[in-house]
Amino acid sequence: MTEPKPVGGLNFSPPFHSRFGVHGVLPIPDRRIAFANSENVSYGKGAAPHASIVDISDPANPWLLSLLPTPEPPPGAPYPDFSSRGGWSGPHNINHHQHHPDVQKQGDLFYVAHFNAGLRIYDVSNTRLPREVGYFVPPDPVRRYGPMPEGELVAQTEDVVVDTRGNIYISDKNQGIHILRYTG
Repeated sequence: MTEPKPVGGLNFSPPFHSRFGVHGVLPIPDRRIAFANSENVSYGKGAAPHASIVDISDPANPWLLSLLPTPEPPPGAPYPDFSSRGGWSGPHNINHHQHHPDVQKQGDLFYVAHFNAGLRIYDVSNTRLPREVGYFVPPDPVRRYGPMPEGELVAQTEDVVVDTRGNIYISDKNQGIHILRYTG
């Protein structure tokens, strides 16, 4: 542990957003996959962010298996896509804390905090064809508690944790915590 050595690697930049080409990785060794995502702080400018599934069956040669679908705005939204909504867009954090006994272990549902697109829930039972099965976009905040996001004040979902009871906790830069439950 005191002398780590690289085993393999997979470069995400290019083609994806380069400042944080990879923000988080969650390996699921028994499924021989890992989830990886970038973080985009460019306010919708520049290269696209990503949330991906990576084949890690050969740790020396991991490869991109699929991309999670890009979130779409809800019907009637006053913006054509989340990159033009304001604030940061793209994935940020995932249900990482798999070592904690009170955190739900990774199964067929995958939870991603997607900044201005809120919480996105994906069915990853088919790792070649993940699909979005649920979402929650918090209302925009009414008060600024910090300097971010710059410009227009919009929802900025930062973190997600799912407990073993199925409660989903998401945090927002300017609103605190929302507690949700996915019901299908």
